[in-house]
Amino acid sequence: MKIVFFSDAYRPRVNGVVSSMDEFAKKLQKRGHEVLIVCPSYPELDELGLEEPIPTLRIPSLPAVVSSEDRVAQLWYEPEVFRQLDAFSPDVVHVQTEFSIGTMGRRYCKKRGYPVISTCHTHWEMYISNYLHFLPPRFNQYIARTLMRKVYNNDTLVIVPSRQIEAVLRRYGVEREMVWIPNGIDNSFFYPQPDGANKLRYDLAEKYPALAEGPILLFVGRLGHEKNVRLLLEAFMRVHKEIPNANLVFVGNGPVLGELKSRTHEAGLDPFVHFTGYVHRNELPLYYAMATIFTFPSVTETQGLVTIEAMLCGTPVVGVNRMGTAEVMAGEKGGLLAENSASSVAEKILKLLKDPELLKLKKQEALAQGNLWTIENSCTILENLYRRFTL
Repeated sequence: MKIVFFSDAYRPRVNGVVSSMDEFAKKLQKRGHEVLIVCPSYPELDELGLEEPIPTLRIPSLPAVVSSEDRVAQLWYEPEVFRQLDAFSPDVVHVQTEFSIGTMGRRYCKKRGYPVISTCHTHWEMYISNYLHFLPPRFNQYIARTLMRKVYNNDTLVIVPSRQIEAVLRRYGVEREMVWIPNGIDNSFFYPQPDGANKLRYDLAEKYPALAEGPILLFVGRLGHEKNVRLLLEAFMRVHKEIPNANLVFVGNGPVLGELKSRTHEAGLDPFVHFTGYVHRNELPLYYAMATIFTFPSVTETQGLVTIEAMLCGTPVVGVNRMGTAEVMAGEKGGLLAENSASSVAEKILKLLKDPELLKLKKQEALAQGNLWTIENSCTILENLYRRFTL
């Protein structure tokens, strides 16, 4: 099959939508399908020199007014985009987002007679205030719910990566057919690598000496308000009082990085809280494997891919008992679930760190639980779904 993804975000942007598309696209290619991703241009793309393993059709774009990390496609290029897509002659069109390029994908489907297959990756009610912070929260809630209801009620079928987001859409009044297909992770890429993890720890200790000893708590993701990272830092302060050689490593960038660094400095924890910035995806398995516990306090995840990645590397998780994280961990399989407070998160972290047998058990559980969410299984379901709608 020839398959087109439409998305308002792609490399070099780092987020769950991009990771999901990459995993599915690579696996679909390996199974003999052709995949083309329609996405925005990014001015820094050439500077970064990133390889494009998946063919892309880049649309000239402008900076998004509400987010310095995102782009808005220049829609007057739409006729040329449609001409190139007609030449590609797709069998299936899969729309991954809701905004400028997502809207373009939906128009292409309607004009060419394709069914609109979409995925709801983002629980916008939980995110929108980070972008429209100047509007009252109740108004933002209304915007998010109305957007999601109107967008998805006009699609043919909506893929949901978790049962939780399916329930959210139904509550908003979305009546279209929904199919649960979790975003799968490649377990031939994410797996325990103790030797590589030990070497990484040794290398990082040259820059961050405290990493030479003591437990390591790890966060991977965007350093934004929606990821609840301030709560994690507060929880770590409590942990550090009881375990003075504990370390916290933040992997990623984002708008609250400066705030986190300032708060760390004020607390006198500079030697023990480390900010690596962006880490190439090829290195992530070693970071996960190096960690004693993966700490992920986000309450907004439709699924939580990083949680699965960590578990596949044999690293137990302490997360907040909400949304996708709770669904992936299915009753504390592979870790512990906390309430949405610094004290509760700290309590769960300390429970694991102070009980070596429990920590060992949760490591074993994590590996088993992570392997329930592989890309092989999810891609087979997606392929079968595409065949239902092939023109």
